[in-house]
Amino acid sequence: MRHWWPVVAFLLPVLVVQTIWSAQYDVAGHAADHLQSAAPVFPMVFLSAVLLWVLPQRGRRDLLLWLLTAAAIASCLVVLAGNVRVIDAIGDATWSDTQAGQLGPARPGFDSGHDLAQLGAWGAVLTTMLLAGLLWLRRLVSAKVAAAAVAVSLVVPSFIAPGAGVVVLVVAAAAESERKLRIARGHAKLSSATGR
Repeated sequence: MRHWWPVVAFLLPVLVVQTIWSAQYDVAGHAADHLQSAAPVFPMVFLSAVLLWVLPQRGRRDLLLWLLTAAAIASCLVVLAGNVRVIDAIGDATWSDTQAGQLGPARPGFDSGHDLAQLGAWGAVLTTMLLAGLLWLRRLVSAKVAAAAVAVSLVVPSFIAPGAGVVVLVVAAAAESERKLRIARGHAKLSSATGR
């Protein structure tokens, strides 16, 4: 556990910020769905931080990797902005999805908010796929892991979890980091036992 404490350190501030942000809104119905859909930026920030931390040092020094993770986070911020625009357009109306479909387009920001959120979601999918490709090219993940990340990003609906394939990348990189740590510990124990 001593090795993995930074994961908790990354998670706690993200959860605090998400809680404070979502507490600003008291919404129901279709607007509540958009509040939930606005949240992917928070797990993306957390997962990006963990990914950059668990990768070997040569991975952490890769500027393109940093740019792609920043682009994934920025795309999720666009998702947040689009969904907030829809929430603001709905206001305090407690519309069902059917009512929102009928009444929403008459309100400024309703349609443009949906479009903006969709654009951001596809941006997150694209950047996650590019991130998977980059990690594979840099030999930081296997071809199977990269392909699985791309598949998950495409299969999981982008309006639910844009760029969901980043979870695959983080789990694979963390497992590899743990494997290398165990090997290093094994060598250290062997060295101390043999006195070398």
